[in-house]
Amino acid sequence: MISLQRITKAYATAAGSFSALRGIDLQIGAGEFVAIAGKSGSGKSTLLNVIGGIDHPSSGSVSVGGTLINEMNESQLAGWRGRKVGFVFQFFQLLPALTAVENVILPMDFCGTTAPRLRRPRWTYLIAWA
Repeated sequence: MISLQRITKAYATAAGSFSALRGIDLQIGAGEFVAIAGKSGSGKSTLLNVIGGIDHPSSGSVSVGGTLINEMNESQLAGWRGRKVGFVFQFFQLLPALTAVENVILPMDFCGTTAPRLRRPRWTYLIAWA
C-alpha cells in the first residue's frame, strides 16, 4: 500500500545542504500498523510529510495505494490529500467557532466527496476505526 524507494530529502541551509532522509526504502502493507520512532531531528516528520504528499522528496519514488505521488504537481497533490490522507499534527489548529466533530467534517465540505447528509455518519464510521 505504501512503497518508498531510494527516498532522499535535502534542504538548503545557510550552512549548506542538510540531508534529512538518505536512501529510505520502506514497504507498508495494507492493514499494517507501523510506528516511526527516533530522536529529535532524525527525519520522522520529514518522512511522514513525504508519504503524505506534503513535501516532495529530492529523489526516489513514493507510491501510496498504487499512486505515484512524487510525480504529481501541487494541485494534483492537494486533491489527492483531500481524498486520501488525514493528518493530525502535533501542533494543530482547530477552528474555535466549530465543534471537534465539525472541525473533522470540514475537509469533507472542501473536497465535496461526501454528500452533506452522509458526513456525520461517515465521521462516526471513521472515528470508530481510529
